[in-house]
Amino acid sequence: MLLSELSSSLLRRRGSKFLLTFLHHHRLGGALSFSSSSVTTAAAAAAVKTSSPMIQFMVEYLITSCGLSSSEADKASKHLRRLKSPQLPDSVLGFFKSQGFDDADIKKIVSRQPRCLGFDVEKTLAPKFRALRDLGFSQSNLRHLVLFHPSVVNCRLHRTLLPRIELWRNLFGSLELLKKFLKRKNWFLNCSIEKRILPNLSLLRDYGIPDKRISYMVKRDPSLIGRRPDSLRHIVGRIEELGVPTHSGMFAWVLQTLHPCSKARFAARMELMRNFGWSESEFLTAFSKAPGILNVSKKVMQRKMEFLVKEVGCTPSYVARYPVLLMYSLDKRLIPRYRAVEILKSKGLCTRKCQPFSIMCPSEKDFFEKFILCHKEKVPELHEMFTAGCKKAAS
Repeated sequence: MLLSELSSSLLRRRGSKFLLTFLHHHRLGGALSFSSSSVTTAAAAAAVKTSSPMIQFMVEYLITSCGLSSSEADKASKHLRRLKSPQLPDSVLGFFKSQGFDDADIKKIVSRQPRCLGFDVEKTLAPKFRALRDLGFSQSNLRHLVLFHPSVVNCRLHRTLLPRIELWRNLFGSLELLKKFLKRKNWFLNCSIEKRILPNLSLLRDYGIPDKRISYMVKRDPSLIGRRPDSLRHIVGRIEELGVPTHSGMFAWVLQTLHPCSKARFAARMELMRNFGWSESEFLTAFSKAPGILNVSKKVMQRKMEFLVKEVGCTPSYVARYPVLLMYSLDKRLIPRYRAVEILKSKGLCTRKCQPFSIMCPSEKDFFEKFILCHKEKVPELHEMFTAGCKKAAS
């Protein structure tokens, strides 16, 4: 489904209707068993901090059956005041055990989502797990999903969980890619579709960024559309202040680079480049042409500037005019190419003046043909020196 179709469809709906019509319903069920861990009765008794029999029962249960510490059990029991018997908790623990969760996993789930012990398994957890399996999540996928995103056990299946998974799957282009991100990021399934994702998608489209580019940006850094909409608008405003046309292809690149960058970090990079001889306007112009200069480390940036200015002979303003020079590898591209051309000059084989940009910018194939292969007979050692230098830098 195209992102534009997806978001427009979702925006037309609200509440349960909006979410229910977005996805397919799934039929679910399951049955289970559990073997609980045990802790001494003395330890459980020592943890009880109230005279209420029901609270006392729950604290003891959390310690002996779930492995929680006394303080964890006391805190969790406050969410389970209505439980009067171990029937529901036993059923929940048995369900998790049957799904491949070990005692340590269960302790983690219960400590973070204690309310799940009061669930009716057949009405909540079993349907939820089966729906996720129908979507393509394996048992190991589900285990990791619940442990990394414990809120999954507590959120509503058709109103919250499935719509969010379906939306992210469409944004990433596949469930497999979504699974990979779910293993690294733990905020995905807590991000509101209506309050954050869809408004941010609409904002990006309003600035002329096509769906294909948005999809690429989301795959690179999904937190871009997980921001508060007012925060994203603020970043877009900063980009407009830099003079980057919203309709240009560079606008998306600048946005992608600037959104995780604080104002303090941006100012620090500007100050660094001013120390190298750039003016503020030169820095802003260079950033709009090559936003990736923000991501080059201070140490690497210093080495590149020193090489280009002191050895190659570029002025700081020249580098600012062609900031892409700072994006090339110093050891794999800048140094080998410069030294190859210097050898040709020393032998009178490169008499015309070659600008640094015209040396560094061509593709590897074009540079090799133009400066190396055509002189292979007259300077046979150049071919070997150049390829050896590149290989050494790559190793």
